[in-house]
Amino acid sequence: MKIKHYIYIKTKVRNKNRILMKLYKNRINVYDVISHGDILYLKVLESDYAKIKKQIVTAKFYYVTDSGVFRVKKMVTPLKIFALVLFLLLVFFFSHVIVKVDVIHSNKEIRELVKKSLEEEGIRFLSIKKDYQELQKIKESILSTYKDRLEWLEIESVGMRYVVRIEERIIKDYNEEERTCHIVASKSGIVSNIKSTKGEIVVHDGEYVSEGDILISGQIVYNEEVKENVCASGEVLAEVWYQTSVSLPTFYTTKTRTGKKRYNFAIETESGKHKIFKSRLEHYETEESVLFRFFDFTFYKYTEYEVEEQMQQYTLENGVEKALVLADEKVNAKLKYPEKILTRKVLKKSINDSTIEVEVFYAVLENITKQEEFTVEEKNAIEEEGS
Repeated sequence: MKIKHYIYIKTKVRNKNRILMKLYKNRINVYDVISHGDILYLKVLESDYAKIKKQIVTAKFYYVTDSGVFRVKKMVTPLKIFALVLFLLLVFFFSHVIVKVDVIHSNKEIRELVKKSLEEEGIRFLSIKKDYQELQKIKESILSTYKDRLEWLEIESVGMRYVVRIEERIIKDYNEEERTCHIVASKSGIVSNIKSTKGEIVVHDGEYVSEGDILISGQIVYNEEVKENVCASGEVLAEVWYQTSVSLPTFYTTKTRTGKKRYNFAIETESGKHKIFKSRLEHYETEESVLFRFFDFTFYKYTEYEVEEQMQQYTLENGVEKALVLADEKVNAKLKYPEKILTRKVLKKSINDSTIEVEVFYAVLENITKQEEFTVEEKNAIEEEGS
């Protein structure tokens, strides 16, 4: 079945109906009519276009565009197809080929040793990127070959280069005099959990300890006699207490997306990210995605969402809620697993024309262990004085 070839044409008219009547009298079918002011757009068969220009001499008609598949056909030219294929090949090349291998270590000998090993494994200039499993096998092979020289090795793919980080193996000198130390409390609190890997535990769960108290002793005692002096190690968790203050302005701005968005592009170099086009929106939020990387350059696609900004005001109630969120973030920023906030209590809250002030008390489960060295001679002297 032959596909009909429709086109859009336009003309400037004063009387739309008169032009349509003339086309009808000349047996020319019109399949769509769009009017913008005194400009009339008509959808007709491509074969009727020459007939219209010849028979309707009272108006001038101009070709606008094709319709349907014929419009796509005109857009997709051999040159455009070639350019698209070339672009895809370049993107594939730039995303799958390595142009630089950076081996990071202060020791030149170690750098050269690892670089040579990587080249033997196929990681070199203009080599094809390897997948995660291949990189792991290469890493394990190099570490196995140089187990007396290398402690740790990591290969990271960054754009079109590999960044290789190394940690040299340090052979411990076993003739070095062994340290002796206690685990002491870094701050006051109530002991909650004790784990000792070396040394003698001298406190119990639920016991209050002050800063500096010995928690795990480096002296191993049996029958009231010191049998061995070691460097104690372990972990003691305790309930400790904090008081923090938060101040926030009573007025704040909210942002709501309007649904309008614009696209932009950016390039990232050593000096930072730089937009290619100036934004056409006054207030907007940006989401970015990586298009491709070329050597040390990264190209981004930006989607800019227009937002409407509105000024809001906290009440004391929702201001305190926001202040508690900020206070939690401040405390949690200092904690590491398994440390955590146990309880909290608002001690004081107030509001004035410009700020909300909130004071919060926290009970926190925290690691209070700290190593403190001692010498055997000093310890023995202390014991003698005590006796």
